[in-house]
Amino acid sequence: MKTSAVLFTLNKIWKSFVKFLVKSPELRTRKGSGDGHSSWLAYDPATDRSAYLGSEAEVRSWIEKRDRDK
Repeated sequence: MKTSAVLFTLNKIWKSFVKFLVKSPELRTRKGSGDGHSSWLAYDPATDRSAYLGSEAEVRSWIEKRDRDK
């Protein structure tokens, strides 16, 4: 029974490691609309930060701030 628990834990660690290696570091943005208003979602996988923004100009500002803070 102990062997299977160890194997299970090692499997979880391995999957997390592979996920870390494969994770794309590129910034992602997506435009959506709810209630007739445009909105934007920006996500930075390198920092795991996201922002909900109201315009394309706000997205550009968020990206510029992110780049300055690096």
